Amino acid sequence: MKLTERIHSYQPINEQEKVDKQTILDFIANNSDALSRNNQVAHLTSSAIIVNQAMDKILFVYHNIYQSWSWVGGHNDDDPDFLHVALKEAKEETGVKKIVP
Repeated sequence: MKLTERIHSYQPINEQEKVDKQTILDFIANNSDALSRNNQVAHLTSSAIIVNQAMDKILFVYHNIYQSWSWVGGHNDDDPDFLHVALKEAKEETGVKKIVP
């Protein structure tokens, strides 16, 4: 499914999400480089929150630039497959080899 189709299929739970959804769709429609870090205004990225099987622990990484703990993720670099990018970034940033979406 194309990115815009996924976003169109999302059902906002409130007015703010409805506005945000339209803002994202407009941005993608008006920016052919929406998935590239070369877009200096904004660009879409992929992230992952990693939990253990019991779902009682979360794996965060320490971000040296921002001096804070965070979930993992990174730039799509023109890759429209957000799950692929999120899994790749999760493995790269944590060293965990088996991650199940």
